Amino acid sequence: MHVGILHNSLSGRNRRKPALFQEIYLKYPEVQRAEVSTPADILEALKTFAHRQVNCVVVNGGDGTIQATIGALFHHRPFALMPRLAVLPAGTANLIAGDVGLGRFESHTLEQLLVQAEAMTPGLCFETRPVLRIQFPESREPLHGMFFGAGAIYHGTQLGIETKQSIGRLGEWGAGLILLKFLLALASGSRKGLNPITVRVATGESAPLQHEYLVLLVTTLDRLFLGMKPFWGKQSQPLRYTSLRVPYRYLWRALPTLFRGKTHPLATTEHGYVSENLSRLRLVFNSGFVLDGEVYASSLPEEPLTLDSPGELSFVRLKTE
Repeated sequence: MHVGILHNSLSGRNRRKPALFQEIYLKYPEVQRAEVSTPADILEALKTFAHRQVNCVVVNGGDGTIQATIGALFHHRPFALMPRLAVLPAGTANLIAGDVGLGRFESHTLEQLLVQAEAMTPGLCFETRPVLRIQFPESREPLHGMFFGAGAIYHGTQLGIETKQSIGRLGEWGAGLILLKFLLALASGSRKGLNPITVRVATGESAPLQHEYLVLLVTTLDRLFLGMKPFWGKQSQPLRYTSLRVPYRYLWRALPTLFRGKTHPLATTEHGYVSENLSRLRLVFNSGFVLDGEVYASSLPEEPLTLDSPGELSFVRLKTE
């Protein structure tokens, strides 16, 4: 493999350990590397990598850097053949790296990849994931990523941003603490930060249905933070869609099972639970949303957002003993 490295020194862990990879970069001067911090930087770097026949792009950055990389790859298509990605968990939450990451945030991880890239029989494995695309009703470049969330997920992300020097800095454990806060609020009957949102949802070619939702998520990942898998649809489609409608029942009895990706006899549509795999859905709601930890909003909230998948990416991982 011909490796190119996107290094975002502003990502959470890179900012805290700025010299961690410098020895490796000096040891392998022939490896293509670009310092990036904006989507424009990333696109220009990828164009250069494509010209120099890179076929494995290492993303040394957080979820926002990975999201911008995926967007550049699928929207601008700088490569004739889609490269593989190798993701280092250099951000704060590292949701994507937690599922398809290269390995631990250590210089040794990157060096192992560079050694294996030159080997005749590399000790690497590859995992494929679909990419999630969000198309806006207005004239605006689509977003690409792997995790969409609305409702309590949006409010929880805002809480993480506001507390980034405390809870938000703890990565997936911080996300777990925010989830715990959410569950305790449910248990106590508090509505703070848990106000349901009204969403019109249309799946496939069906007519839209309007309900109140406490949580709505769409992902192409196999696991979320702390190993949770809150999706249990069986259809052979790329988008994992899960929602909790209001009113809901039996939450405390069903939740431990649902978090493990298992069905529960009480988690029915009539009780407020929906989880299915889809190829496309359209959402209309007057609220912000989250894509891979970044907060967004449509400027035309009365018109639908369209979620689908434009293709797949192959991720490189080191083999574990």
